[in-house]
Amino acid sequence: MKQLLAIRSYRRQAGFTLVELMVGVVVGLLATLMIAKVLGLAEGQRRSATSGSDAQVSGGLAIYTLDRQLKMAGYGLTVEGAALGCSLSGTYAGAVPAGMPAVLAPVLITAGADGAPDTIRLLSSSKASFSLPAKLTAPFYDPNDVIGDKARRIALTSSLGMSQNDLLALVYQDSVPPAARRDCQLFQITATPGLKEIARQTTGSWNSAGFPSAVAGEGAFVINLGVLNDVTFSVTADYRLRQTTRALRDQTSADQDLQSNIVGLTAFYGKDTNGDDVVDTFNKDTPTNNAEWMQVRAVRLALLARSTQFESEEVTKVAPSWDVGTFATVSGAATCGSSKCVALKADVTTDWKHYRYKVFELLVPLRNQLWRADFTQSASAPPLPTP
Repeated sequence: MKQLLAIRSYRRQAGFTLVELMVGVVVGLLATLMIAKVLGLAEGQRRSATSGSDAQVSGGLAIYTLDRQLKMAGYGLTVEGAALGCSLSGTYAGAVPAGMPAVLAPVLITAGADGAPDTIRLLSSSKASFSLPAKLTAPFYDPNDVIGDKARRIALTSSLGMSQNDLLALVYQDSVPPAARRDCQLFQITATPGLKEIARQTTGSWNSAGFPSAVAGEGAFVINLGVLNDVTFSVTADYRLRQTTRALRDQTSADQDLQSNIVGLTAFYGKDTNGDDVVDTFNKDTPTNNAEWMQVRAVRLALLARSTQFESEEVTKVAPSWDVGTFATVSGAATCGSSKCVALKADVTTDWKHYRYKVFELLVPLRNQLWRADFTQSASAPPLPTP
């Protein structure tokens, strides 16, 4: 009897059967599978949201930098409209300096080939206080004068704001008959300027013998460039927005990569082609003379930023486009619904559809163009809004 009770007690304490154990394992595996699937979906959504934020941040910071630099474009260079687009020349240590701009203008846009990113070059004076032009007065500068002091001094109406070592551009008087644009030549102040004159010495890197090389006359003036701020924005082969800063006077250059995952940069000159003080045309055609440079009033651009996260699925079905509206003619724009759009090149890699994109646009008036001393409002310009 005692033995039978022991056997029954042992059977009650024997634990799970094999079937029960297998059912428990299957339930556990299903639960683990579901948990892994939910976590995977949640992680994918988190990475997609984060990558979209990355594109937002990168593009926002990049467009802010461009906006700030564009607002300073032309400072000190465009006070006198006659200097716009003048043919710039100079010698540094007896040779033409590398990278010197061909013309003196606030903005120079170089269009990329076959939809590649454009390049924007911005020029401005580096004078921190003020940069004012000064007219030449008699006796006018003459590099061929060997009897008097016309080759050794440049007489001015005022030397206000000029300092030793500043780089100046001598903008010559208009030719007869008037040329499409004037000539302007660079030289450097080598001594403390007088009240109304600058000593001209054949010394220093920018002051070659007999340079500036032409005779100045009535209507000539100088522009104070300081070191000449020369800033270029471009997109590198590894999709970074790069800022190249040059100091023409000192012949120095520095590159700085500002933001990553920038795959496109499209820029246009904003021009007033009919003289009513309203921008009516956007294109990439670089002006070829002074009259055309006077039409440039703004710069309009779009920046295409890409997410950092590669998506397993194609999340971008069609290439992004830039809605430019219909208020002005835009070169290369095509109809898109009731508006006009410019196609942006996103297919920089074969897997471009696996990334997310954001378009940032900017329209910046070139205020230093509008603050020229010789600027006059057109009679047909729209009236200013009343407060």
